[in-house]
Amino acid sequence: MKTVAQTVIEADHFYTIAAHTGNVIQAVEGTKEAGTVRLGKYEHKPEQEWSFIRVGDGVYRIRNRASGKLLDLTMTGTANGTWLHLWEDVGGTSQMWTVQPTPEGTVRLRSSWAGGKCVDTVGMGAAVGTVLQIWQEVSGAGDQLWTIAEVKERAKRAAKKAEAPAVEAAAEAAPVAEKAPAKKTAARKPRTTKKAAAAKAEAAEEGKAETAAPAEKPAKPARKTAAKKTAAKAAEKAEPAKAEAPAEEKPAAEKPKRKCAPCKKKETV
Repeated sequence: MKTVAQTVIEADHFYTIAAHTGNVIQAVEGTKEAGTVRLGKYEHKPEQEWSFIRVGDGVYRIRNRASGKLLDLTMTGTANGTWLHLWEDVGGTSQMWTVQPTPEGTVRLRSSWAGGKCVDTVGMGAAVGTVLQIWQEVSGAGDQLWTIAEVKERAKRAAKKAEAPAVEAAAEAAPVAEKAPAKKTAARKPRTTKKAAAAKAEAAEEGKAETAAPAEKPAKPARKTAAKKTAAKAAEKAEPAKAEAPAEEKPAAEKPKRKCAPCKKKETV
């Protein structure tokens, strides 16, 4: 019982007020100012949902979610059989209702204006379209007992509707999300390659700086060796030439015989 009363106190929530058949109190607008209150099958419509505005200890104004109008007594009547209707908030006592819990977990809605008479149904009916009225309390009358339940399904549906686009967006974004790592990986590879290339270049430059001098030193001896080989070849070519030269100069070796000319001169003398 206390749980029901505490739940009703939540002014920022909406509730259904259901008869024992499950049909709920709903607003059926008539004129601009007034309307008729009847039972109807719950279809999650705002005219079937109500908020409870606390006025005092267990006393509330009951506001319709669709129109914002309050549950009121027609012509501010107090007699048995006075119909309920909707009216603008005028702060009157005829718009105040006491929520009285019962041991069964249901509640009676008592009019503060009509001496505590209970919200009742015409002809003790509970079918769709039954008009609501006030009547003095009748012990065991099921048509005076109401079940107040917080509207949770609306919140769930709203959450599902809100989740549906998010799920679709996530599904659409999923391929993009899968491609994104590939792009990032592709983007990182060149960076890694550049870093590696830079590191290799630095290492190569350092290696060149260290190995440049030793590499050139062996090269110079190689050139010298080539030069020596060339000189040796030239020397080999020159040796036959020298060997041939004495053979050609043999007639010149006969010159000592010409030295005999003075001898002839001596003879002539």
